[in-house]
Amino acid sequence: MRKIIIVLTALVFLTGGLYIYADRKLALEHDVLRLHIIANSDSAQDQNLKLQVRDEVLKKMNADFIDAGSREEAEAVARTELAHIKQTAEQTILAQGYNYPVEIFLGEYDFPLRVYGDLVLPQGRYNALKIVIGDGMGKNWWCVLFPPLCVVADSESGLSLKAPEQPAKVSWKILELLPGHRDSQ
Repeated sequence: MRKIIIVLTALVFLTGGLYIYADRKLALEHDVLRLHIIANSDSAQDQNLKLQVRDEVLKKMNADFIDAGSREEAEAVARTELAHIKQTAEQTILAQGYNYPVEIFLGEYDFPLRVYGDLVLPQGRYNALKIVIGDGMGKNWWCVLFPPLCVVADSESGLSLKAPEQPAKVSWKILELLPGHRDSQ
């Protein structure tokens, strides 16, 4: 009888935990605005150009997004600044001696799961401002514009979708409470 009670209690906690996880995941997907920049190709020159575009666009956008209090407000700012953001990207590309076209989109896009230290962004559809350089066939780079987390990504491997995976530690609190579990010491 005691084992049945323990198993039922564990199932209640597991079900509740999954519900909380799903609820937080949905909230996160709806509360962030990502910036997604896709390079023309994977050549070293095009990847470097992507990072230069990133730097210039972020200089412009950081000032514009500082007062945004929600994802909706950040999207409204992005929507009104689309032409200026595109112009910033185009000018950066021209200044580097390239003549690639630039396309900018504001919408919902699929992103894979990414773990960077304590920051976990679950797989899902996120609102994003997408900048496509040239053919858009190269590695991409992304960060979170709102809330403003792009400062975390100050290098190519910062918050890039092609960055090396950083392992996540998965732990079940219920297991940690059981005697003999290796993490309970």
